Amino acid sequence: MSLLMSYPGKGLWVLGAIFVTLAKLPVLSLYYLFQRPHAGWTVRQALMNNLMRAFLYHSAIVRAKTPLALGPGKEGERFVTMPPVGDECLSGIVDDKTIRPVTTGGTWYPSLPPQGCKDRVILHLHGGGYAIGEGRAADAAYAGKTLTQNSAPYALFVQYRLASNSAGRFPAALQDALSSYAFLLSQGFEPGNIIISGDSAGGHIALGLLRYLSTTGKDLLPPPRALLLWSPAIDLEAAKNPSTVYGSEYYDTDYLVGNFSSWGAEKFTEDLDLSQNALREYVVQLGHPFRSCSPIWICVGSLEVLKPEGLHIARELREMGSVVDTHEISGAPHDILFVGNILGFESEAVEAAKLARHFIEKNHHA
Repeated sequence: MSLLMSYPGKGLWVLGAIFVTLAKLPVLSLYYLFQRPHAGWTVRQALMNNLMRAFLYHSAIVRAKTPLALGPGKEGERFVTMPPVGDECLSGIVDDKTIRPVTTGGTWYPSLPPQGCKDRVILHLHGGGYAIGEGRAADAAYAGKTLTQNSAPYALFVQYRLASNSAGRFPAALQDALSSYAFLLSQGFEPGNIIISGDSAGGHIALGLLRYLSTTGKDLLPPPRALLLWSPAIDLEAAKNPSTVYGSEYYDTDYLVGNFSSWGAEKFTEDLDLSQNALREYVVQLGHPFRSCSPIWICVGSLEVLKPEGLHIARELREMGSVVDTHEISGAPHDILFVGNILGFESEAVEAAKLARHFIEKNHHA
């Protein structure tokens, strides 16, 4: 395995994976004309679900790296750097002795807001299993467009530290999310106009941020208007076991694979003692509900592996008195907010984003 994570082994594996995948395309296309994972899917949806699964599987095999540069790059003025959150905003489990807040990058969609902007803004944490991905346009342009055209006028996508990179274990990403939230407040955005949002692993971060703002940090920073969770990963302890994915009743109708989920989860929890209840609240989350200071909207695909987790945490949060709405996208696999354009679920992603806006407009702080 170590050979595959270094050159030339990594390059050879990638070339082989591309060759095998391309060779399978004609056969899969023909097969899906007659038999698809879900009867309601098109051939394109079935084929792209299969290809996305292959991409994640091979990314985990070679331990693909996502470098996180702090230069403006192609995004130009849309890319901003945000100072590390001050010690006065850190408390409890977020105030780690080893992992400390750092300068964080972020990309604005569709453009840099004007000074004194009073519009609503979404603070979004992208998905990628804590292992890959970033908020720049190469990865997140589709999600940024979908959110800003249908949910709120502006969105800031956070380039948080990945667990697959050095010093990226918990609570690095949560600290970066906290730094980004504090940055928006420092720029004059009213907390009542800030919507925290996250897809997949980003949903795990986003829920952790709201937990912090509702509990330990409730006297340190004001609460946001709302939280949007898109196909959230909730239990990172369970994700460490590949069988959590492979044994799911929805495995055949989703593109998630066990080796990818376990890769990010293992790195995220590295050196952590998960017997500590304070850690479990943020890592496992299931079984540790809290009363939220802001209303929560949770969106899941009806055919995705993480659907049970999303609906489970919704029930637990409601039982604690939190305002929670759920939306289940019929026939959809995992995280179409981020990859709906690739998988062929564009209209469903737009509809969900419009429903999210409706939720934001009808709800305020719980």
